[in-house]
Amino acid sequence: MRTILTEKVIHKNEKRVKLIFNFDVEIMNILDSFDDVAWSSSMNCWHMSSKELYLTDLQKKFKDIANIVEKSSIDINDATKDYSIEHAESIQQFKRYLINRRYSEQTIKNYIRRITHFLDFYKNKGIDSLTNEDVQTFNYECIIKKKASFAVQKQLMTSLRLFLNVVSNTNIEIDEIERAKGSRKLPEVFSKKQIEKIINCTQNQKHKTMLLLTYACGLRRGEIGNIRMSDINSERKLLLIRKAKGKKDRFVPISEKLTETLRTYYKSYKPQKYLFETEPGKPYPAESAYKVFKRALEISGIKKKVGIHSLRHSYATHLLENGTDLRYIQKILGHKSSQTTEIYTHVSNRNISNINSPADDLDI
Repeated sequence: MRTILTEKVIHKNEKRVKLIFNFDVEIMNILDSFDDVAWSSSMNCWHMSSKELYLTDLQKKFKDIANIVEKSSIDINDATKDYSIEHAESIQQFKRYLINRRYSEQTIKNYIRRITHFLDFYKNKGIDSLTNEDVQTFNYECIIKKKASFAVQKQLMTSLRLFLNVVSNTNIEIDEIERAKGSRKLPEVFSKKQIEKIINCTQNQKHKTMLLLTYACGLRRGEIGNIRMSDINSERKLLLIRKAKGKKDRFVPISEKLTETLRTYYKSYKPQKYLFETEPGKPYPAESAYKVFKRALEISGIKKKVGIHSLRHSYATHLLENGTDLRYIQKILGHKSSQTTEIYTHVSNRNISNINSPADDLDI
């Protein structure tokens, strides 16, 4: 049975309990069900309320899964050496390296998470003793067996490759590890009628404007809340997207219908700095925009297991079906490579619908 060590600490002037365990998806999924469990980057661990009620609940939920053991009760002389301090220091070095190279905040967060999970899996092993076999074992146990996506596996290898630029005392030869073969999954797109249904079933004017803007400009989830009032040029009918993926600015066209909707929205809400604000001057979180979309999708009755990014996919596909040149679509979406944009040719019905089936020639 697995073990979760607990340790009482003071974190941000509050009494908390550190939860120390080797990387385990099942344990983390159970912890997500608690009301007061969070991840601390400074402590490099999960932590929870120190109230007896929560500790009792912890014992109850992990009864048949893991032993809950107070760290102070372990004889340190008998315990296996813990390399968590070494790991934590290397992770901080890695973070500084990524910041210096000006990676985006979200990319840094993703890469740190992958490396943290990898090192947590080998909590009792020094970095200098890690090998290619350890990487393969982690990949099998924590990605393949847990049925994580190809994207997760690819991100692990990318972050590990960068991590090795910071940590030189290792036996890992990353170039000798073969890359996994990825499947090509086509994006899920809505029809225009379905887009109408999703937007129209939203009664809240702010939410309705948000969904229309996301679709009408092909925005990424993280771009929605960062739009400022000064980014909208209604005279030129252009919207400036600042520091998008790859830290590149781009302009996207604004339709007449969207312009009218934005004017109506502004008269009602009068945002100060950002177009969508939780309170004056504070941007709308990306996660909240995602929840707005999921709620609208649920009300619409459309049975698709997709996120708000599907509005961007739909926008690109509909542009292509309307005859927009693929090069312009690439520029509007902010794709670095034309190959990324070309995937929409596989979901567009512009040419496919014009193909005559040989079945139509049968005399039956």
